[in-house]
Amino acid sequence: MVRWKAVAADVDGTLTERRGSLLISVEAVAAVRMLEASGITVLLVSGNSLPITAGLARYIGARGPSVAENGCVIFHEGRIVHVCEGRPPDELVAELESLGFRQSWQNTYRHHDLAFYVPRERLDDALRVVEKYGMQAYYSGYALHVQPPGGGKGVGVRRALQLVGVDPSETIAVGDGPNDIPLLEAVGASACPGDADERVKAIVDYVAQAPGGRGFAEIARLVVEGGL
Repeated sequence: MVRWKAVAADVDGTLTERRGSLLISVEAVAAVRMLEASGITVLLVSGNSLPITAGLARYIGARGPSVAENGCVIFHEGRIVHVCEGRPPDELVAELESLGFRQSWQNTYRHHDLAFYVPRERLDDALRVVEKYGMQAYYSGYALHVQPPGGGKGVGVRRALQLVGVDPSETIAVGDGPNDIPLLEAVGASACPGDADERVKAIVDYVAQAPGGRGFAEIARLVVEGGL
């Protein structure tokens, strides 16, 4: 009997062809459908906005709740569940823009978590601004995410699992970046693609040989076959 009832998967760097790519891996899509056909619910847990995350889940066949905005928002059975309250103030946004940070186009569709494209040499300055306003920040490797306290992928996935009656101990998470660490630590077991950030590789239970989506497919086969 397969132990795991759910797989919680990050998107960028995990279901994409490799870390840094925005192209969804066809091997990852096939793996999602294999998991679902085996009775294992797949949840997408992403820093992307809810329309992107929920839309992707629908088209690739991930039937579990969609957790977006780094855990701040969940979409399940046609309704939106808000995990976070409020959003970063306009004054914070203005200060980040004055440092050269450019808002993501997805911010128009975000409820709580705002994303900014990063001039890397100003990242420390940006984090000081975030702290001044009492917000929390995650750097995904793709963008700097700023949100009110109380979010994070770990919080979001636990709330989503409650909605479908699955215990975190019955769930395995797959991610590749530092912002995935709360997700990876919130459930029963964790894994990552072969090209994941070294900080992620240091804490997970299994590191795939293949990168990106091919690594996810490798992990999914082991989950279905009982090897993880």
